[in-house]
Amino acid sequence: MVALLRLARFDMTAFDAGIFDNVLWRLGNGYNDVSDLTGSHHLSDHMSLLMLLAVPVYALFPTLGLPLLIVAQAASVALVALAAWLLADHVGLDDRSRQAVLLVTTVGAGAYNAATIDIHEVGLAVGPLAMTAVLALRGSSLRTYWIWAVLAAMARVDIAVSVLIIGLLVRSDRPAHGRVAITVGGVTAVAMAIWLVVNPWDGTSFGFHFAHLGIDSAVQLPGAVLSDPLTALEPLFDVTMWGTVAIWLVGFMLFAPLGAARWVLPALPTVIIPVLGSWPQADEPHLHYWHVLLPMLAVAMVLGLARYPALQKRAFYLAIFGVAVTWLFMPIFKPSFGQDLTDARAVAAYIQARTEVSVAVPPAIVPHVSRRPSVMQLPTPFACPTSPIASFTGPDRPPDLVAVPTDVIAQPANPAAAEVADTLVGYYERVEVFGDLEVWERRGDVPTAAYELVCTAEASENS
Repeated sequence: MVALLRLARFDMTAFDAGIFDNVLWRLGNGYNDVSDLTGSHHLSDHMSLLMLLAVPVYALFPTLGLPLLIVAQAASVALVALAAWLLADHVGLDDRSRQAVLLVTTVGAGAYNAATIDIHEVGLAVGPLAMTAVLALRGSSLRTYWIWAVLAAMARVDIAVSVLIIGLLVRSDRPAHGRVAITVGGVTAVAMAIWLVVNPWDGTSFGFHFAHLGIDSAVQLPGAVLSDPLTALEPLFDVTMWGTVAIWLVGFMLFAPLGAARWVLPALPTVIIPVLGSWPQADEPHLHYWHVLLPMLAVAMVLGLARYPALQKRAFYLAIFGVAVTWLFMPIFKPSFGQDLTDARAVAAYIQARTEVSVAVPPAIVPHVSRRPSVMQLPTPFACPTSPIASFTGPDRPPDLVAVPTDVIAQPANPAAAEVADTLVGYYERVEVFGDLEVWERRGDVPTAAYELVCTAEASENS
């Protein structure tokens, strides 16, 4: 409900939600999967076979697509709590310890963020990932076990590797389950990796995350690390990143997961992105890169409590402390109930009525107008974003409608805003004003140079 409220309140992080909504709508309505939000092919950037399961929904009920993805992600996070409870029952934790497990996995800020911050394949994968680990540990029927492994592995290539690692962890005690997870995770990861290598696409976000190494694909990563290991390891000295690690550990009762620390290993393929990457925002604990810790720390916490019976006596109080700490220190993007969003709603309603035109709008409006062939997030396509996440050469043609804050035109705050203002004044005309937001419409041909651009990934200083 909170995530749906955030969507209604124009308070959802726009970028990934907009990308997936636009790509899935395009695929469900006869277009390809190249989104003008990134200029990239979905199967090269944010690649997710799991997301493609939603294409029929977008074909039949397009307006329900994004809300249903939100519900599915919330259900995935709830599955983590269910899996942790099942594991707690299996290992024989006492009632207070089980209550502690439930508290951390449902009320903790980590669970809140994974369910509500944005729509992402990592959020959709956390539940199946937890069930893949827990059902193997419980020795559940193989007849249905493979389904969870497949769903998790389909999320994206690093999650497929996580499934493989889970198989390696359980293979000694549950050899059959281990073989299933290893096979599903390994085959899926290799297939995705081959696709990405054989079908490269300019503009993937990988290059931005590892811009300090001057590379633009995962294939180049090993060579870059070996040739300049000191530069490659610079992000390890990032205080914000280690603060995030500490917050997540404390949120899961710190000492309990350490008793079964190997169960954090399946999270490493995803967590390594912010740990060794140079994009400062990725170090923030609410971002999706860290959400894979939710299922793995939950499993480690339960097994750690089982290993140290004396710790069970304090588990409930440790859980309360951990939840309090995460809510106190983890950045939480709450619905902005005090903010007047009338103008944004009016702009979205105006643009939604013109479904075939291409648009460029501020981030908060993107998910509300993304069910169309072409949608862009300002300042793209007229200027490189102040924090570009990928190389981008611009769209095939300029947007027909542009929604922009009035102050961008009147008093541009930065070079990107100034470029937007110059292009609009030169080649567009103002057609509507909704309070602090204006809608401009293209009035004729726009020179290619005015909307084609090259946003190259640049090294970012660590936060």
